[in-house]
Amino acid sequence: MLRRDMQTQKRDLAIHAIAGLLLFCLCFVSGGATCAKRRPPTEFLPPVVFRETPTLQQLIDHTNRSLAIQRIESNNLTISSPGITGQLSGNLQWERPHNFSLQAYMGSRVLGTVLAAGSNRDMFWLQSQMPPPPTLYYARHDDFESQLGPRHILPVSPLWLREALGIVEFDPSFEHEGPIVRSDNKLEVRSLIPSPRGPYYRVVVFAPTTLVVEETRLYDQSKKLVARAQQSDQEYFSAIQASLPHKVIVELIPDDGNTLSFTIDVGFYLLNQPANAQTTAFTMPDATGLSTVDLVQANSQIGQPAVTVPPVYRSSNAASYPASLDGYRR
Repeated sequence: MLRRDMQTQKRDLAIHAIAGLLLFCLCFVSGGATCAKRRPPTEFLPPVVFRETPTLQQLIDHTNRSLAIQRIESNNLTISSPGITGQLSGNLQWERPHNFSLQAYMGSRVLGTVLAAGSNRDMFWLQSQMPPPPTLYYARHDDFESQLGPRHILPVSPLWLREALGIVEFDPSFEHEGPIVRSDNKLEVRSLIPSPRGPYYRVVVFAPTTLVVEETRLYDQSKKLVARAQQSDQEYFSAIQASLPHKVIVELIPDDGNTLSFTIDVGFYLLNQPANAQTTAFTMPDATGLSTVDLVQANSQIGQPAVTVPPVYRSSNAASYPASLDGYRR
């Protein structure tokens, strides 16, 4: 009985600590403003694209214009949540297919960075100063993708969160259904998204005439909702013929614990600016002096067997994904 109580306490502490960390890691998905949020003026509002319901192919062709977004950079962002006192600010770099970097701080840069998060082709990481001691959480993309069974900590890879910004694409080789006209006249497209863990079920909701993305929902293999994003205050960028939101509400639903909810305010975007060739933003931090936690191992230690798909299967499956659409991992 004592052994069981200790295991339960260990599991609860692990979930609590990493759930707290997630309150910070979600920040990386949004661009930011220098101070207050800037609403798009009328001339930058999304234009009417279709006055009648488009065909599925027309909708896919229009949505896949987001492929023109290769890089986003933002020097500030703000985020609020029931789990955060006040607001967080920060800066961000994101580029296809797997690179991102975030520095987040409370209120002002002079108070110091409370979180550094990032990703490259091989892995993602979260370096947190809170709660002590400073800790580096990390996972290899392939290991995270292929680990079977429930996910007690992260329901999806953080790279899914680029879809929270409405950067959504439809792979023509996947199965899609729609557009379905809903009772509120919005359009809905449902897709089966293959993964090494089995197919995910994605629902994307569009405004009926502008076709901006207003909601994205992702369901796992058991049809359980694991992630949701609602977008509003979209701005149209004529250079790429696509729109991005200035307000995003994100919900992640882990297999344990409460739903994590965030409201993100985006001020402005820098799109497709030349990257700094000398940047080390996409390099995992030096772990010297830090506590380190492998998220895949941590997940298996709180009740999930450490089962992964054999590497041969991963390799053959990865080859079936078009490189242009390999934008996030599940």
